[in-house]
Amino acid sequence: MDILVVSDTHGRRERLAEVMTRTHAGIVLFLGDGLRDLTVIPDGVTVRAVRGNCDFVGRDIPETCIEHFGTYRVFMTHGHRYGVKAGIGAAVAAAVDADADVLLYGHTHRPEDTTLPAGAQVGERVLKKPLLILCPGSLGDPRDGVPSFGTLTIRNNGVLAGLGKL
Repeated sequence: MDILVVSDTHGRRERLAEVMTRTHAGIVLFLGDGLRDLTVIPDGVTVRAVRGNCDFVGRDIPETCIEHFGTYRVFMTHGHRYGVKAGIGAAVAAAVDADADVLLYGHTHRPEDTTLPAGAQVGERVLKKPLLILCPGSLGDPRDGVPSFGTLTIRNNGVLAGLGKL
């Protein structure tokens, strides 16, 4: 299963459309700040989204959710409620509490791809299993000036994350 992960499009629909053309993803996980931009996603593509701090539409869309892909649990959040610009500790703790295998967040506009190994200390918790952490950066207003996105490839034997740039 190949999944596109995007965040913080901030009105740059053409960039989202370009990424869709490049990746041909069948599933898009959107991490907020640009819900209106999702109109460029072609029919037939599954979209799951969370609302960001700049999303003034879609009040029925949650700020955090858990998605299931096979046996894997993916914790999605924009990240503003967890203060991710100052550090991702609170978001990691929330993902651990939700028994997630993957933490996806946005808001920082900086791409990140890392994995915390089983046995890692998270506050007072010790991870029982690895936690993959992915922030796709921003398609709309990237900190380094280069629009970016993320990918997840989910197979029976694991989850692989990647980062791409426009």
